[in-house]
Amino acid sequence: MPMRAITRAVRGGATSIVAGALVVGLAAAATADPTDPSTPTAEPTSDPTVTTEPPAPDASVPVVDDRIAVRLKVGRKARERVKTDAARPQGLLEDAGVRVDGDDKVRLVRDGRTVRSAERRELRQGDLVKVVRVRHINRVRTVDVDHGQRTRKVASLAPGKRKVAQRGRDGVRKIRVHSEWRNGRRLSREVRTRWVRKPQPRVVLVGQARRSVSGTGGLNWAGLARCESGGNPRAVNPAGYYGLYQFDLGTWRSVGGAGIPSQASASEQTFRAKKLYAARGRSPWPYCGRFL
Repeated sequence: MPMRAITRAVRGGATSIVAGALVVGLAAAATADPTDPSTPTAEPTSDPTVTTEPPAPDASVPVVDDRIAVRLKVGRKARERVKTDAARPQGLLEDAGVRVDGDDKVRLVRDGRTVRSAERRELRQGDLVKVVRVRHINRVRTVDVDHGQRTRKVASLAPGKRKVAQRGRDGVRKIRVHSEWRNGRRLSREVRTRWVRKPQPRVVLVGQARRSVSGTGGLNWAGLARCESGGNPRAVNPAGYYGLYQFDLGTWRSVGGAGIPSQASASEQTFRAKKLYAARGRSPWPYCGRFL
């Protein structure tokens, strides 16, 4: 047999042997039990040049943004447009990092109107969320009030002589001012005052010459006063009569009296009683006039 033919036969036989080995190997791998520890497993590669890349995103699948666009205004800052997936204004503020305290007000405006219904406070496209910054400021201070002075003329002192009947004491008044501010502007201001201690005026008695009325000398004015008021110049009858001689206000003013009779000095009341007697006699005192 020629040498070339022999070589071809050898090569053909080797090829057949290799192909048969591959077929046997694949068949064994298909029928092998993976739980059998005797079954050989592929060793992981340790070649650092071999890398596994993640699959590339499919550019044909569109990304859907389901957030809504709303407007946000905080205090006096300018409005800004934001996108959010929050369902209510509170969630939007939390996502935006806006802190709201107990006095602040959060308003939801839709189509130019404030949404007040709780059921409708879910955010919608184009809504406006407003945060009104509210501050309540209370200031309290106390002030001294001057006691002042009153002068009372009396006939018990020598004419021109002065005597302090009551030392004055200043008063103290507490003033509380409450103001409400919204977004840095004052909305309201309320002032309340109350007395901590009321002032007491200083009372000074000034002596004056006794005044006389013609035709009234020698009468028992002390006796008339005891009968009418028990001699008390501050006596007040609920029926509307005042002082030593129980004047009503109309009669008192008709003889030149000022104020309330029971607040005048005893000498002033006696002088007005004398003028009344000079004009009308004992008739103003139908029962007690007999003691004059």
